[in-house]
Amino acid sequence: MKRSRSREFCAHLRFPVVFLVAGFGGLMSCSASKSTGASSIAQNSSWPRLAIVFDDVGAQSALGREAKRGAMMALNCDEPTDASGSFAVQGAGVTALFANDTTASDAARDAVLAVGFTDSDELREALPSFAAAGTSIIVAGATDPCLLRLPGGEHLRFACYSDPAQAAAMAEFAFDRLSARTVTVLFDARSEFARAVGIAFSTRFRALEKTTIATEAFAGDYRDPFTKVAHSNPDAVYLAALPSDAPRAVAMLRAQGYRGVILGPDSFDGIELNAQKDEGRIFFSTHAFLAARGESATESFVARYRAKYGTMPTGFAALGYDATCMALAAIAAAQSHGAVTRESIARAVELLGPTDGLSGTIAFAPGERFATKPVWILEVRQAEQSLAARWGPARIPAAQCDDAH
Repeated sequence: MKRSRSREFCAHLRFPVVFLVAGFGGLMSCSASKSTGASSIAQNSSWPRLAIVFDDVGAQSALGREAKRGAMMALNCDEPTDASGSFAVQGAGVTALFANDTTASDAARDAVLAVGFTDSDELREALPSFAAAGTSIIVAGATDPCLLRLPGGEHLRFACYSDPAQAAAMAEFAFDRLSARTVTVLFDARSEFARAVGIAFSTRFRALEKTTIATEAFAGDYRDPFTKVAHSNPDAVYLAALPSDAPRAVAMLRAQGYRGVILGPDSFDGIELNAQKDEGRIFFSTHAFLAARGESATESFVARYRAKYGTMPTGFAALGYDATCMALAAIAAAQSHGAVTRESIARAVELLGPTDGLSGTIAFAPGERFATKPVWILEVRQAEQSLAARWGPARIPAAQCDDAH
């Protein structure tokens, strides 16, 4: 199959879609092609199946909910009102499971391709099922490159950048734009993601000229490590925390008297961070900033999203949309060349050319499985976000992987 470049690559795809609610039963009509009814779709069992797996009720709900909505926008679907948080979607045979990690194994077994995951720990747990089935995954937002070293890692293709990329971008930004020379990395010891992104930040910042880096771990008890960091008063704190913990962690750091710059990874996106003027600045990295972009495709997506959900989409909504569109494009390419199997779909995914998505141009360097793309860095002021920079890191540190994980 020939590589090709596509702009607005979801715009020309019009797949009939059906909901399979909670347990793969009970069809509901949901069609991007208005002329196709649910009954005819239900009878067509030959269509390939695409699994879409996001968690929107657990610790990753702030990210998973947005990515799930982005995927639904790509499919032109609404969530069924009686889905109880866990349901499946079919569009040209698309099967999507949301908010229920225990159903990921069913998705792996039934699908020829999957889209999903905003957290590396969740993907690490689910990967054995997909590897056993031979089902490839277009990963939306799980950013740990060490996943590629696990059994089944060859089935992964990432629509996002890696943890070392986002950490390096933030380290360089803090050094160049904020003149930070002393930074403490404060990371959640319970999270593999927080540990990995914290190590990557430390590695990159330490390599910059005349810098000092310190690290401090926290777990259930925040007070002692946060008090220690606040008293040391570095120029900036890189706070590596999960979405469910980040607001509390920021509040605790400020409560202990720290008024310097707080830096965060993409887990800060989609959560409420109220940065008051007198409490210091907050910056975080993410995958897209969709406000005031001046691009027709982006503005159309934002308008449709706000009309449907009543809020501004985050970078993870853009990732969910882009990853789903990549999957639909791969399915269409495989269909155009004959039989659709897990093997033909995997080849089609490998041959996807550079594509202009909501999160930027998605392209893969030879031999790379993570997309090469800029890191978006946002500033939060009094609950309002603004774009601080789009940063392509000059140097990305190698991932430090523990084979035991």
